[in-house]
Amino acid sequence: MNMRQIEAFRAVMTEGSVTQAAAALGVTQPAVSCLIANLEESMGFMLFKRHRGRFQPTGEAEIFLDEAERLLASHGRAVRAARDIRDLKAGSLRVAALPAVSMNFMPKLIADFVRDRPDVRVSLQTRSSVQVREWLSAQLFDIGFAELPADDPAIDIDPLSFDCVCALPADHRLAAKSHITPRDLEGEPLIVLNPEHSAHYQLKAAFEADGVPWAPYIECHLFAPGCRLAAEGAGIAVVDPFTAFDFAGRGLAFRPFEPRIPYELGLIYPALRPRSRLAVAFAAALKSALQGMSPGHPPEPSVTPPTR
Repeated sequence: MNMRQIEAFRAVMTEGSVTQAAAALGVTQPAVSCLIANLEESMGFMLFKRHRGRFQPTGEAEIFLDEAERLLASHGRAVRAARDIRDLKAGSLRVAALPAVSMNFMPKLIADFVRDRPDVRVSLQTRSSVQVREWLSAQLFDIGFAELPADDPAIDIDPLSFDCVCALPADHRLAAKSHITPRDLEGEPLIVLNPEHSAHYQLKAAFEADGVPWAPYIECHLFAPGCRLAAEGAGIAVVDPFTAFDFAGRGLAFRPFEPRIPYELGLIYPALRPRSRLAVAFAAALKSALQGMSPGHPPEPSVTPPTR
């Protein structure tokens, strides 16, 4: 028994004759007759009585028709599902990301990704970079976005590097400069990450190399509070470009900081199982959204406005 035989059986039952069934299926009458004969042989009983070239359904055929309809409907759903999976229009994607990219950048990217994929289900979980790396190491998510470094054989990493930028009130005198250096910030109230973060020591080293006293005014655990403090006029912060993206248009100016303060991130994948085609497509979309980033400017994902 195969699906083509079942299709021929249903066609004869619904069309009323072999001639009309053949026309509906786009095959010859002998082909339909052969399919029906093979189906009857495999089932072990007659579905039609033949009389002068006409096929008359038996009682068994009437009973079997309901099952045939259900079988063909199920087969049709499976074919459509396979096609949608092939075309990346169905499936599920579990994403874990650090807070800096989860508040604005990642939601915009996901919205763009699923806009023409209504049957794709996405779960976005926001945790610290340490937790994201642990989740991916445990093979619990399809893709992660977290700070580096990381050394774990259970994860694969595509490293990405960005430049931190200087966030200052839009009306600050230094906003007129094309870039900001430690010398420019001498005497200014400086907002930095706390010593648990590598950016703290990189920024400190830049000040010391330029002979500028290192005297932070406010320390924060995350970049976002630093940006908010700068917007409130409490000082000048050096932040990652994703937080700058979130605060665009909120009364702040963003300028490149020199020397470069790198912000090292990685796209992280579970190493112990194959990457899904959907995860690969999402990673490509994310990398595309990051292309063209220039120092001092927040990333701008390509997001098509929804049609009304």
